[in-house]
Amino acid sequence: MSHAVLALAAAVFCAAGCVWSLPAVADVRAREDRPRSRRIAAAGCLTGWGTVALLVPLLLAPVSWKGIGAVAVTGAATATALAARSRVQRAHELREAEEHWVAWGYGVPVRPAPAPSRAFLIWLLPGLVVATAVATAILWTGQADLGRTAAAALTAAGIVSVFLAIAIVDPAGGHAARRGEAPRGRPGRR
Repeated sequence: MSHAVLALAAAVFCAAGCVWSLPAVADVRAREDRPRSRRIAAAGCLTGWGTVALLVPLLLAPVSWKGIGAVAVTGAATATALAARSRVQRAHELREAEEHWVAWGYGVPVRPAPAPSRAFLIWLLPGLVVATAVATAILWTGQADLGRTAAAALTAAGIVSVFLAIAIVDPAGGHAARRGEAPRGRPGRR
C-alpha cells in the first residue's frame, strides 16, 4: 500500500475524529471550570488525534517506516499515559467528593455499576493493542516468511483470547455497585 493512500486514510480518520477532538479542545480551554481529570483526559484525546494528524504529512514526505512508526508509538504511548493519569485523578476526585459527603453528614453516595459493555471494552481493547504490538514485534525482528507470520498470528490470537476470556468473565461479577447510604437531605431535617 502506498504512502499516499495511508495519508488519505489518516486524514479522513482524523477528520472523522473531530467529534472527540473538538469537545476536548473545549475542555482544555475551559481550564478551572472543568475537573482536572477531565482536562487531563482531553489532553490525552488531543494528543492521540494530533498524532494521527501528524502522520499525514509524514506519510507524504520521504520518511522511513521506522520514523513513522516511532512517531505513532510515541503519540500512542503519551495518549495512553495521559488517559491512565486521568483515571487515577478521577478516582482521587471521587474519593474526595465522598469524604465531603460524609463530612456533611449525608453518607456515601451510591456509585452506579459500569455498563457491562463498557467493562467488556475496558479489557478487550488493551488486549487488541497488546496483540497488535506483539505481532508487529515478531514480524519486525526478522525476515518475513511463512513460519514467522504463523507465529505472529497464533501469538496475537492467543493474547486476544486471554483478554477476551477476562472481558467475558469480569463484567459478570467484578463490577458490582458500591453500596452506601444514598443522600436523604440535610442533617437535622425531616
